[in-house]
Amino acid sequence: MKLSARAGLITGILLLAVVIAVATHFGKPEEFAKLIKQAKPLWLLVGVALQVATYVCAGGVWSRALVRQGHSRSLFELTRLGVVKLFMDQAVPSAGISGNVMVGRALGRRGLSHQSAVATVLAGLISFYIAYALAASAALLILWLTSHVSRFIMILVTIFAVLLGLLLWALLWVTRGNRDRVPRRIRNITSVKKFLGGIGDHPPHVLRDAVFFLEGTALQLLLIALDAATLWAILQSLGTTASPAGVFAAFTMASVVAMISLLPAGLGTFDGTAIALLRAFQVPFEAAVAATVLLRGLTFILPLVPGFFLVRHEAVK
Repeated sequence: MKLSARAGLITGILLLAVVIAVATHFGKPEEFAKLIKQAKPLWLLVGVALQVATYVCAGGVWSRALVRQGHSRSLFELTRLGVVKLFMDQAVPSAGISGNVMVGRALGRRGLSHQSAVATVLAGLISFYIAYALAASAALLILWLTSHVSRFIMILVTIFAVLLGLLLWALLWVTRGNRDRVPRRIRNITSVKKFLGGIGDHPPHVLRDAVFFLEGTALQLLLIALDAATLWAILQSLGTTASPAGVFAAFTMASVVAMISLLPAGLGTFDGTAIALLRAFQVPFEAAVAATVLLRGLTFILPLVPGFFLVRHEAVK
């Protein structure tokens, strides 16, 4: 791992530690212990199942992109790459790009041309950003309807919308045959040169395929909903009833903050935002903290061990 990535990971862990320390100070430690001790295992198992389903969704996006290009790969194999992507996205702060780079290389080692591999992960990345734009809009609508929109949230959403809009515009512009119009100074950057070389003079049709983007965006939206449902299931396991719409809004907005922060998995920033918004939807403070920490266990810690070994396996292929 590069020094910058390590620094980001350390910073994120410190922020997460601060969030937990502050939460423990203002909450009641005995209430945290009681909640965790009384957690219902069945609901936690539901949360685990929902997380496994997110890996299948990630693999499904690439599967549909490959099918639209006339290729076919095992969904199980692509689901394994979903775990690899999740591990890389958590380990290296890059707004989802690091995981896609690893997946692109893995697809190339599985017999796909460099252009097809790049097109597959790029199509998946574009569908991911489109899905998050839609999810963030839905979350903002929920917050507005429930009178929970603040100036801070509006600033965050505006920053996210601008950054996302610029990124999507740049990706779509380049894939529409404008590769040679990229300024030479930018084209000469090694990583950009490889990326543009992968797109080629005639980008694969999947990058202009409306059917794929409908399918891919739907799967990405399902993935986001499954993550939010995991948080809701955890709250249920703690004996806390919460509005599904409110939990979705809290999870999505926390994810938006995490992406803007560029810290690995949004450590600290995601957690603080999630806790604050869950509180806004009348979730008890101790339950909000405990649920967020348990969510970390399922979405961050759980896939680290298999992800580590799968990444090593991909690296030596």
